[in-house]
Amino acid sequence: MGKAMSTVKTWAENRPVLFVVALAIVQPMIAFPFVAIFKLTGVDIVALRLLIPTVQSAFILWVIWHLGWRERAGLTGSVRNVHLLLYPTFVAFVPVFLYGTVEISWGWIIFYTAALVATGVSEEGFARGIAIPALMRYGKWGAVLIAAAIFSAGHITNAFFEDFGPLEWVDKFSATFGFAVLYGAVFLRTGNLWPLVFLHMVHDYSYLTSGTAGPFLVEALDIRAHLAFSALNTLVGVYMLAGMQDEDAPSRTAAAA
Repeated sequence: MGKAMSTVKTWAENRPVLFVVALAIVQPMIAFPFVAIFKLTGVDIVALRLLIPTVQSAFILWVIWHLGWRERAGLTGSVRNVHLLLYPTFVAFVPVFLYGTVEISWGWIIFYTAALVATGVSEEGFARGIAIPALMRYGKWGAVLIAAAIFSAGHITNAFFEDFGPLEWVDKFSATFGFAVLYGAVFLRTGNLWPLVFLHMVHDYSYLTSGTAGPFLVEALDIRAHLAFSALNTLVGVYMLAGMQDEDAPSRTAAAA
């Protein structure tokens, strides 16, 4: 195992794009055997909404641990530039501000809260904690934009749970790309992953409990508003990234371009 991880670490350092793409493929593939077993046995796949992200989060944390990237991934250290968390905090609550909340039983609240915490760990751990540090050899812009593109493409696994048309897919990819640019910039400016894990959970929870997305859908957020917020997230992320000075970047993620 030690030799294999040494090889992976060397690959991550020397071929970062291929490393991140490969990890982006491997992580969702974890879901396939679980989906197959549940389908073959006729078990309700709802449980997969918790099981899959839990296993994926454990896998991502295992990768970070064995690469020795705990500090590099933002799992340790202080949080810088705390004020930059204000905008993503506001955005996380937009669906609730616009639509309020729907009635959901406490059992489902607990279930989906656990699932969303696991999703936050797995997605932030991969897309920000691993991808951006690995890609910093291409500079801050290359790291954030490449990671955002890969993160967006990785959401094709939503096909397991959602029935999207072409326009919905455009909306989904633009939303995840804008989200990733914003969170990528915040990650580099704050230097810590945990606030983003929490905000990621709150963001998804807000859509769930407002009835604008997910299994308790009542009325989807107007696609024009959704696309507008996606564009705004991208612009704010670009603005934050443009304001990033060399001294803002911790040495562990300093660009080697």
